[in-house]
Amino acid sequence: MKKILIFAATAAVVLASCARTEDTLKSTGQGDALTFGVYAGRIADTKATYGDIDLAALQGSADGFGVFAYYTEDDDWADTDKPNFMFNQQVAYNGSANTTLYPQKWEYTPIKYWPNGQNSTAVDNTTHLDKVSFFAYAPYTAVTPASGATVVATAYPADGQGVISTSANNDADAPTVTFVVPDNAHQQIDLLYATPIMNVTKQTFGSTINFAFHHALAKINPQVQAVVDAVSPTTNNLGAETTIILQELEVTLNGTKKGTLNLEDGSWTLADPAQNSVITYTSSSFASTTTVDSKTGFNVTETATDLNATKSPMVIPTTIAIGGLKVQANYWVITADSNLVGGYSTVQNVIYTTNASAITLAKGKKYNIVVRLGLNSIDFNVYEVDAWSAGDPLAPVDLPLNS
Repeated sequence: MKKILIFAATAAVVLASCARTEDTLKSTGQGDALTFGVYAGRIADTKATYGDIDLAALQGSADGFGVFAYYTEDDDWADTDKPNFMFNQQVAYNGSANTTLYPQKWEYTPIKYWPNGQNSTAVDNTTHLDKVSFFAYAPYTAVTPASGATVVATAYPADGQGVISTSANNDADAPTVTFVVPDNAHQQIDLLYATPIMNVTKQTFGSTINFAFHHALAKINPQVQAVVDAVSPTTNNLGAETTIILQELEVTLNGTKKGTLNLEDGSWTLADPAQNSVITYTSSSFASTTTVDSKTGFNVTETATDLNATKSPMVIPTTIAIGGLKVQANYWVITADSNLVGGYSTVQNVIYTTNASAITLAKGKKYNIVVRLGLNSIDFNVYEVDAWSAGDPLAPVDLPLNS
């Protein structure tokens, strides 16, 4: 269910357990190649690779997703284990291959193979099944491979924004991804995490590790609406001569800019101190623009309209206290008037408001913010016309007499 927020703009989970810390792999030999798949229908309400990600967009992206894998011999995965089988392994979809021999599929390199699944101990001569656990996120972001290094190699959309790091390849516990919300509303990223595939033994030939991805962020979808001569929305009150041009909309959300995502359970740890997202819509961010009297921006009407539904801001989920969400609008009210020099009256308005109650933003949820720009028309009234009153007598005026 979508949540709607309305503004009237008139003025780290730690799992304790005992387990091995060895990084070495032990197996009786190589088994079948390990392959991946992604569930359809589990990534909802999405349209584009950057902005929103759905299954088709994920398949069409050259980035694909990143995988961390842990080989734990015959033990279950524990938080003391390290990613000794795969570290931030890129898996991308090959959509060009379409033959029986080379079908369309998710590909990666170097290819890894299943442990054959049987380790017999000399002590009890009992067969034990080898296990591998898998964690994943999207979109894949390259990081330096050296132990302890987590620096992003190619940042999107810019350095210090988007996925900026992962946990290191020698870190124990569940892998993590650190994320910074982009400032530009046109450069948003839909960060996904998969339900982990835990303690998997050797699969049958042709089987795949099937991930179901989930949205890790909350989506904020600003809409704008003109409200003319009314406290609540009405229609058909805005004169045909008047155009409202929104030049910029700035949305500030306290504590939603930077955090670390745990790929085991999808939980977030916010940056300390918390950082605020300041997301700005400008002409390059709007779905469409209009130019009137050399002023270019989004044409605001009396119908609530998305500024750009395909590139909605996505922020780290949290609870925002009273006053922690600020919406500021910079807009022009332009009225055609042929009696004026230049043919228009043009008035700029810069106004803002904040939330009057606490707001909880949950991951995977979309929230519409309706920004209402209130306009009061200038009305005239005549309440009195003075009555004539008697003035002082004027001096006589003598004209020449007839003689």
